[in-house]
Amino acid sequence: MGVLQFQPDLLDQVAHRLTLREPNRKAIESVLLRTSDHYDVQEKTEPYECIVDSATGVGKTYVMAGLMEYLAGAETPARNFLLLAPGRTIRDKSVLNFTAGNAKSLRRMLRSAPYVITADNFNTPATRAAIDDPTVTKLYIFTVQALTSATGDGRATHVPLENLGTSFFDYLAQLDDLVILADEHHCYRGPAFSRTIRDLKPQLVVGMTATPVRADEPLVAFRYPLAAAIADRLVKTPVMVARRDDRSDIGTKLLDGVNLLRYKGQAADAHCDENDLPRVNPVMLVIARNIEEAVEFRNVLDTASFDGGSWVGKTLLIHSKLTGDAKEKALADLQAVEDPDSPIRIIISVGMLKEGWDVKNVYVIASMRASVSEVMTEQTLGRGMRLPFGDYTNVEILDTLEILAHEKYGQLLEKRKVLNEAFIDYGTYAEVRRLADGSSVVRQKTVESNAVVIGLPGQSDPVELGDDGGSGRSSERASSSGANTTTPAPAASDTPGVVDVETRTRAAAEAAANNSGIVEYAPLPDRPPILIPLLISVSQPATVSLNDITDYAPFERLGCTLTMDYSDELKRTKIVASHDGRTAIVSTETAADTVVSALPLDIPLSDTRNSLIHRVMSVKGVPNRPLELGAAQRIVDRLIGAMGDKATEHLSAFVERCGQRLAAEVAKTLREASQAAQVSYADDVEIVPLSKTRVTRKRQMAGHADGSFEKTIAFNGWSKNLYSHAWFDTAPEFKAANAIEGGKHVIVWARLHIKDVPITWTSEGRNYNPDFVVIEEVDGKHIGWLVETKADKDMTSEEVIAKRRAARRWANTANSSPDVDVFWKYLLVGEQDVEDAQGSWEFLKGFGQ
Repeated sequence: MGVLQFQPDLLDQVAHRLTLREPNRKAIESVLLRTSDHYDVQEKTEPYECIVDSATGVGKTYVMAGLMEYLAGAETPARNFLLLAPGRTIRDKSVLNFTAGNAKSLRRMLRSAPYVITADNFNTPATRAAIDDPTVTKLYIFTVQALTSATGDGRATHVPLENLGTSFFDYLAQLDDLVILADEHHCYRGPAFSRTIRDLKPQLVVGMTATPVRADEPLVAFRYPLAAAIADRLVKTPVMVARRDDRSDIGTKLLDGVNLLRYKGQAADAHCDENDLPRVNPVMLVIARNIEEAVEFRNVLDTASFDGGSWVGKTLLIHSKLTGDAKEKALADLQAVEDPDSPIRIIISVGMLKEGWDVKNVYVIASMRASVSEVMTEQTLGRGMRLPFGDYTNVEILDTLEILAHEKYGQLLEKRKVLNEAFIDYGTYAEVRRLADGSSVVRQKTVESNAVVIGLPGQSDPVELGDDGGSGRSSERASSSGANTTTPAPAASDTPGVVDVETRTRAAAEAAANNSGIVEYAPLPDRPPILIPLLISVSQPATVSLNDITDYAPFERLGCTLTMDYSDELKRTKIVASHDGRTAIVSTETAADTVVSALPLDIPLSDTRNSLIHRVMSVKGVPNRPLELGAAQRIVDRLIGAMGDKATEHLSAFVERCGQRLAAEVAKTLREASQAAQVSYADDVEIVPLSKTRVTRKRQMAGHADGSFEKTIAFNGWSKNLYSHAWFDTAPEFKAANAIEGGKHVIVWARLHIKDVPITWTSEGRNYNPDFVVIEEVDGKHIGWLVETKADKDMTSEEVIAKRRAARRWANTANSSPDVDVFWKYLLVGEQDVEDAQGSWEFLKGFGQ
C-alpha cells in the first residue's frame, strides 16, 4: 500500500485565486483525495472515474477550473484536459468561460493559462505548436458526439491528420496525463461514452452534474444538495405562489406573473441605483408543454390589450422548430438577456432551456398548465436559482425565485411534503482519517440535512448539515470581490415557501414602493471641498504622448549616471617617450598635477532646464500641445532632481551631452509606452467639486472601529471624510478607509462612487472609478491620491494592470494642466498591503504600487 498524496497548501492557493465557495473547494478536495487513494494507496491501474453532484447554480464551472489549476500546478503537473459537453450550446458556453475577453470568463484567474483547443482549431499550426510544448496547459473542449463516433460529428476527430501523424482521437489516447471533465454528465452516460473512456485511457474522469442517474450512485465522490445550497444562501430561495380562488384562465395567470415581475424590477432598479451597480433586469420564464401552447401565451403577452401593452416587444419565444434567421435572432436575444440593454423581459420556452442556459436574472418561473411536480425538477428550477448580485442582498424580494403554480393554493400545501421528498437531503464528501498505526486513509463522509426546499410561512426549518461538509447554514461566503463577508440569514418567516398570489403580490408591491428606509447624505459644509479634474477622453487609440510615460526610474537613473563621473578638474595626459637602446617607445600617462577647468560653470539652471525641455519636445512624434509641455517639464525635473546639488554645475558643462542622452531615453520609453496606449485626452480641463448626494438604505453605525466591518452598514464617526457616513464592499476597503482617516497630512477624503472620477481605460471608452480620493497638505502644497484596493489574486491580472496604467496616465495629464493646482498620484494596494499597514496611511502609501 502506498502513501496518500495531497497538497492542501496548493489547493488553498487555487481556492484563493478563484474565490471558491466552500462547497466547490470541498468538491475539488474530495476528487483529489479519492484519486490519490485510487492510484497511490490502493495502487490500481485502471482510470479513476467519479461524479461531483452539486446543486445547479452553485458553480460547477469553478470546480472544473479549480481541478485544472491544481493538477496543472502539482509537483508532477498534468498538461492535457478534455472538457466534454453534451451538445453545442454547452460546448460554446464552455469555450467562452475559458476565453479572455468574455464577461463570464475565468481566464484572468487561471495561472495555468490553458490553450483552448476546439473543433475549429485543433488542426492548425498554432495548435500543433501548443501541443508540442510540454510546458503549455491544453484544454480541449468538444461535444461528446465529436469523440464517441467515427461518423457524423465525430468524423473529423477520427481521420488521420498530416500534422499529427495520426487522428486527433488517437493522439488524445496516447497522452499519459489526460484528465476528462464531463459536464452535465447525466446527459450522455451510456455504452458509447463508456467505450470512449476505455479507448482514451485517461488518468482521471470527473463527471459534473446536479442530477446523476441512479445507476451512477456508486461513482458519486461529492454531493451538495439543493436544500443545502438554499440554506447556505448560495442560490435564490424558491417561493411557491398559487391562487386561492377558482380563476385559472391564461390571462389571469400571466397577469399574476408580470405583476410580480414588475415589482421585482422596481426593487432591482432601486438596489442597483443605491449601490452604484449596473442594472439587472428581472425576467420571467414561462414554461409551455408544446409549441402551440407557447404561441398562445406569446399572443396574449405581446398585445396592446394585455396589461396596457406593457410587454409588447419584450417577449421571446424559443423552441426547437425555429429555423433560419428567426432561430439565429432568437438565440442571439437569448444569449444577451442579461445585458442591461436587452429589451427581453419574458421568455416562453418549449423544452430548450435546460442544461447550458445559465443566466442570473430569472426571477419568476410560470408553469401555466404543467403540474408543479413537473416544474419542480432541479434542472427546470435551476434556471432561476442563480444569484444576480453574487450573494444575498437582504432585500427579500430580490433573494427569492417565484414559482407560479398551476395548482391552487390548497393543493400546493398538500403537495409540499411530497415535493420536498423529491430532493436529496444529504451531502457526501471525502475526508482523510488517520488510523491507529499512523497511516492515513480516505473515507466517505455523509452529512444529513433537515433543510427543506419549500417551507411554510412563519416556519423556521432546522438545518443540520454541519461544518464538516461545508453544507450547513454557513454565513461565511466569498464575495464577488474576493473578501469573506458575514451576513446573517433571514428568518424563515421572512421568506415564505408557499403563499397565495394576492398576499405575495401585495408584499412585492410594498417592498418596491417602500422608500422609508432611504437616507440621503450630502457633503458636509465644514469639510474642505474636493475638486476633481474632469478630463475629456478621446475614444480612439492615442498616438505618441509624453503622458503615457508613468515610470520615471529610467530618467532618474540617467541623472545619477550623468553626474557620477563629474569633476571640475581637467584631465591632463602626458606623452612619454623612452628608448630601449634600439627603438624609441611612445606612451601616455596621466599627469600628476591638478589644473582646474576653465569651462564656464555659471549658466543658470533655468536656462539649462529649458534647453532640456526643448530637447524632449523635439523628440520625433511628440505633439506640440500644452499638455505635452507639462509632461516634458515633469520628466526633466525628475532627471534634474536625481542630479542633486551638482545639477547646475554639471548641466553648465555638459548640457549638450545630457540632452542627447535624455532625448534617446525618452524616444525609447515612448516606443514602449505607445504599445499600451489606449486613449488620449483633450487639452481642456474642467475642475468640478465632488458634491453628489449619497443615497442608501443601509443601517447606520455610530463609529467605524476597525474589525467591525459589515457590508450592510453605513459607518459614521469620521473626522476627515467629506461625508458623514461611508459604506464599503469589502473588509480591505474598510480597513484602508480607517488608515486614510488617521493620516497625519490628510485633510479630507471620500469613498468614491460610480462616475465620481471616471477614468477611461480602453479605446472603446470603458470607464472605471477608483475606491477613494484623498487630499493631503504637505508643506503648504496639496497632493491628491486616487486609491484602489484589490484582492491579492487580481493584482497581476491584465485588467488591473491596464487600469493602473490608465489611472497613472490620468494623473499625468491632470498634473500637466496649468489649471490644476493639486498634484495627483495613483495608489494600488492589495489585501496583504492593507493588513501589513496595520492602520497606517504612511505605511500603506509605501507598500502600494
